[in-house]
Amino acid sequence: MIPAIHTHAPSRKLSLVLGLSQILLWGGSFFLMAIVGGPIVRDTGWSHEGVYGALSVALLVSGLMAPAIGRWIGKDRGERIMRYSGMVMAAGLAIAALAPHIMVFFLGWIVIGAGMAMGLYDALFAAMGKRYGATAGKSFTYISLISGFCTTVIWPVLTLLLGQFGWRGTLLIYAAVLLIIILPIYTWAFAGNEPQRAPLAPGAIPEPAANQQAGSRTYYLVMINLTIGAILLTGISVHLIDILLGNHISLTAAVALGALLGPSQVGVRFLDLVLPAKSPVTGIAVSCAGVLTGVALLLGNPGLAGAGIILYGLGNGMRTILRGTLPLHLFGAEGYAGTMGRLARPQLFAQACTPFIGGFLIQWAGISAFVWVLTGLAVVNLFVAFLIRRNATLNIPKRVEEGAVMKTTPVLVARKPEKATAVY
Repeated sequence: MIPAIHTHAPSRKLSLVLGLSQILLWGGSFFLMAIVGGPIVRDTGWSHEGVYGALSVALLVSGLMAPAIGRWIGKDRGERIMRYSGMVMAAGLAIAALAPHIMVFFLGWIVIGAGMAMGLYDALFAAMGKRYGATAGKSFTYISLISGFCTTVIWPVLTLLLGQFGWRGTLLIYAAVLLIIILPIYTWAFAGNEPQRAPLAPGAIPEPAANQQAGSRTYYLVMINLTIGAILLTGISVHLIDILLGNHISLTAAVALGALLGPSQVGVRFLDLVLPAKSPVTGIAVSCAGVLTGVALLLGNPGLAGAGIILYGLGNGMRTILRGTLPLHLFGAEGYAGTMGRLARPQLFAQACTPFIGGFLIQWAGISAFVWVLTGLAVVNLFVAFLIRRNATLNIPKRVEEGAVMKTTPVLVARKPEKATAVY
């Protein structure tokens, strides 16, 4: 008996539940150290660099594992590996919570890094793209919109738990929550048999496999673009307050301006749901232009800093969606999971190294030089985005001649396929 064919988009209920799961997973990994790092340093006497460096180790581990996780998800029923991401992350949190020595603490974060590779955006988007094809695009937006409230939800909860149970108790409680909640969510979300592709209509041209595109010029352009975007994201996230203080803005005002970043990133995801559909190749150029303008404004008059943060937030908020929809649009659903894993590795490596390199650059040349370097990278990334757009435009007629037209819906957020209009 042939399994049911998924010809419809994921439901809003599914997107909501998966978005909530991402809040828990991101809150127990990437955003955790911002709240518990200080108390850990004060309680244990471990070095500041060592404690916070554990997150970089986790990102490196996640980057190393990402291609293998992507290939696994691409197999028949391979997305089931995501069920165990909460268990693995919970085990890492428990090891870190009980660590008598910083090396054991690092071991805990190595395990957490494995859980990150198994359950965060890259793995989830790969599984959704594999299962639903082009119709998964709108779900990417819903999921990233909901998970954009991670720090708003998780940081106050962590602060409350810290006051009551200390950092070790907080990590153990969070581990228990992940252990209980994530497994049933992912089991329900990816239940059933592997969906089969619908038969091609007479005269239709088959879709090329994404893994056949892995060595193409467009693939490397996308990899470079997403990796530079990850560097900019990490550099701004880690050093935003320092950048504002270096621009003669008071600490109180800097904190208030920094608070604009989250709503800006979430706001653009909401706008993407209500505004007319756009091609991902157009969207990536708009995203890079927003990031460039925002970072450049941080170099200017302090009165423009707020506008800079908002524009940067809008551009980066679009990037979160595009890291899933752009490869799906350009390379298709066949082999998409493996492609997402390969693209994730350099991004995670970049995120792991940026705090160290950025800190050295700031210490050596000053905060202004650091912002100039970020601005230069943003210029390069905008140029790469235009090359991606040009390649996408040129390759479509070429691929028609070769007998391999892509069939993914060319929109930033996939609407109903029969109503979508390509914009190149």
